[in-house]
Amino acid sequence: MKVKFHDLSGPTQQIKKEFLERLEVFLDRANFILTDEVLEFEKAWAKYIGTEHCVGVSNGADALWLALTALGVRSGDEVITQANAYNATAASILRVGATPRFVDIDPKTLLINTAEIERCITPKTRAILPVHLYGQASDMSSITEIAKKHKLVVIEDCAQAHGAEWNGKKAGAWGDAAAWSFYPTKNLGAFGDAGVVTTSNAQVRDEIRMLRNLGQESKNNHMRLGYNMRLDPIQAIVLSLKLPYLEDWTKKRQIAASRYDELINKAGLPVEYVHCDPRATHVYHLYPVKILSFDRDKVREELDKKEIDTEIHYPTLVMDQPFYPKDLPRDECPIARDTARSLLSLPLHENITREEQQYVIDSLRSILS
Repeated sequence: MKVKFHDLSGPTQQIKKEFLERLEVFLDRANFILTDEVLEFEKAWAKYIGTEHCVGVSNGADALWLALTALGVRSGDEVITQANAYNATAASILRVGATPRFVDIDPKTLLINTAEIERCITPKTRAILPVHLYGQASDMSSITEIAKKHKLVVIEDCAQAHGAEWNGKKAGAWGDAAAWSFYPTKNLGAFGDAGVVTTSNAQVRDEIRMLRNLGQESKNNHMRLGYNMRLDPIQAIVLSLKLPYLEDWTKKRQIAASRYDELINKAGLPVEYVHCDPRATHVYHLYPVKILSFDRDKVREELDKKEIDTEIHYPTLVMDQPFYPKDLPRDECPIARDTARSLLSLPLHENITREEQQYVIDSLRSILS
């Protein structure tokens, strides 16, 4: 049995007919940059998240950089984030000239350990950047309380958390701004690169609108040095068409994740799945497990022989990557470092079947025995 890690064909087929119809209208109109399609999705996503504003941009990494820049993070500042996130988070901090300060993670949720944040705060600290990793929202109650106490801004990295909630409030609606990626493999994915920034701060909205469009306040009126970081209207069409399906896709992911939990418990496997905080709503962008007492990479090789696709999120901490500046501090994050050696993401998507999941767990049982 072949078990794919992703299945992008299912969601694509659900919107294909209407997408082609709208694309024909779009092409006949012959207007291609920052069109009504972009505005339509911006309004729809802001309403869905519960923010006042949404600005469509080129991708999630640019969304992070734009949010940091618009909120005044500059060279010499420090930004607190978590040690196990994807490269784009720390790279965006470096792009504005700031220094990432890494906080270790909670061993159960694998999210930023909020109890460790305050020890990293220095006079240079400007912002906290939590990452809602794997589809679960971070403890935003604690993070926003800490930020208020120390007069810091909060930028949420929501690249993996489309629809996730903390205490009934959606991820992306807690901070001063939030960055989103709609890379094709995300729970809400475009047909290429796409991103947005959500915020309820009109000044931040206006700043990002200028920065994404070559610094223009109006045509040929360039108020500041800006960049070409606009959301493509064709991707906005895709996202607007997919958005009504997101809640249904999320429920299917949650059912599949719950099934994995049950199968792992029943099989008594020496693996540990990610704990979901009862105050959070998990949307399961990914389903990672810790491989206990076995070589994770060898287990992955054996699963590959059985035609089961897996991924590693992520095998190397960003501060250990070759590109990371040698003169910057390396914060001690033993839990994140240990997790990077043991974590393996199992196949999970909207259309994964019970039989496929059973095959994955049966194969794991066979390999780990």
